Amino acid sequence: MNAPTASTFVSSVVVQPLVVAMSSLVLSSLLSYEISGQLDWRPITICVTSDILAVGVDHLKDQEVIISAWGATIMKRFTPLFQLGRTFMALNALLLVITLCQCPPKTAFLTAGFAVPAFLWATPLDFQRIGTGLKRFIWSNCDQDVEYDSPKSNKPFIIKEVPGMKAIFDGTIRGCGMPLVVQSVLQVSWQSAHNPPPWTIMETIIWSTVNRICYCIMTDVRDYNEDIQTGIPTIPVLLGSPLKVRLILTVVQAAVMVAFLHNPFIVGSSCFAIALVWILGKDSPKVYFRFSLHSQSIFIVIYAVISALSLL
Repeated sequence: MNAPTASTFVSSVVVQPLVVAMSSLVLSSLLSYEISGQLDWRPITICVTSDILAVGVDHLKDQEVIISAWGATIMKRFTPLFQLGRTFMALNALLLVITLCQCPPKTAFLTAGFAVPAFLWATPLDFQRIGTGLKRFIWSNCDQDVEYDSPKSNKPFIIKEVPGMKAIFDGTIRGCGMPLVVQSVLQVSWQSAHNPPPWTIMETIIWSTVNRICYCIMTDVRDYNEDIQTGIPTIPVLLGSPLKVRLILTVVQAAVMVAFLHNPFIVGSSCFAIALVWILGKDSPKVYFRFSLHSQSIFIVIYAVISALSLL
C-alpha cells in the first residue's frame, strides 16, 4: 500500500464528491425544467449538497482508517487536512439545512428518507443489540425490571457487503429519489408537468435508474482483481467473469435505447455507455470511469446547449 499523501486525501474527500455531485447538478436541473419549465435553485442545491455529503463522509471515514493504519505520527500530520474535510462537509450540511428551510416540510422527510441509507452504507449494524436496546428503553419507561439474555457475538450487518446492493441503492436514490425531491419542492403535480419534447418524467426516471445501476456495476468490474483478493462478493466476482457482466450491461442499455428510440439524447447516451462497457476494464485508469459516471450528464448538457441555440 502506498503511503497516503495530501493530494490523494483532497482528491478523495473533496474532488471526487464534487465530480459525483456534478451529475446530480445536471440531472436535477433537467428534472426541474421537465416538471416546472424553469430552473429552481432549491431542488438543485438539495441534490448537489446531499451527494457531496453522502460521498464525502464515506470517503472521510475511509481516509481515517487508511491513515490511522500508518501510525500516530502520520495521523498527526494529516490533522489539518481532516479539519479541512470536516469543514467542507459542515458547510455543505449548513447549505442543505438552509435550503430545506426554504422548502415545504415534505421535502425534508423525502431527503432524509433517501439520504440516510447512503450514510449507513458502510456502517456495521448489529440488529440484535439494537433490539435489546429498544427493549431496555421500553421496559425502563414501564418501570419494570426484566432479565436480558447476554448478547451473542454475531457479525454486524454491513449494507455494502451484500452483492448488488450498492447498485440498487444508488440507482433507486438517483432514479426515484431525485424526481420525488424535485417535485416536492416545486409542488407541481405530475399530470401538469411541463414535459418539454422529447422528454417525459417517467422515461427520465427509468433512464436515470438504469444508467446509475450500470455505472455502479462497472466500478465493480474496475475493482475485479482487488475484490477477488479481498473476498468481496460483488456481481462480477459472483459471475466469475467481467465478460459476462459486460454482456448483461450491453443488453440492459440496448433495451433502454430501443424503448426510448424517439429520444435521440437517451439513444446517444446508451450507445456511449455501451461503448464504455467494452472499452473500460479492470486495467483502465480509475479516472477514465468518470466518463461512465457522466454518460448521462454529457447528453443532458448537449440537449441544454441545443435548446439554448433554438436548434430543436
